[in-house]
Amino acid sequence: MKKLMLFAITMLMTQVALAQSVDTKVNKIREKYNAAQETAKWKNTEEWMEHGCYSFDFNSRINYAAAGVIETNTEVFITVSDEYDSDDFNKPAPWFVREKSSRASELYRELLFDDETGDLIFCYQRCRGESGNMIEQRLYYEKGKLLKAVPAKIENTMYELLDPKDAATTIKEMVNSLYGLGY
Repeated sequence: MKKLMLFAITMLMTQVALAQSVDTKVNKIREKYNAAQETAKWKNTEEWMEHGCYSFDFNSRINYAAAGVIETNTEVFITVSDEYDSDDFNKPAPWFVREKSSRASELYRELLFDDETGDLIFCYQRCRGESGNMIEQRLYYEKGKLLKAVPAKIENTMYELLDPKDAATTIKEMVNSLYGLGY
């Protein structure tokens, strides 16, 4: 009986420690997200340019036969490598993305990348549900794996939501393509 009790207590303590670890990681991601939001507020100001901040804006308007006009506006805030001894010197990498897509309803998404690894660490997405209510979701990532989702799952949206990791890959490819063109 004592062994069973000891095992149960050990398992409980392990679960509590893991939960605290996840919460600590999520809080660090939130701090980075808040800092990114604060920096993004200065876009296109003199302070923005003085501090060497960069961004790309991608805008599209496509008239699909069945879906009608879909407008997408994407702001990509980038960092530029300053490692002189590296092949990546002056190579841009996305660190924060805001995307708004409009058709019958609206989708808004933000992506945050780790400024050291370039990995997606956070996604916020908001869209209208089929019943007309707004649905939000926050996804936290670590090393390419989902760490936490709040809420865990969303259903019945007017949009088929792209996996945030796929959206992040597309953004990285767009930035790399522009870099390849000499921007």
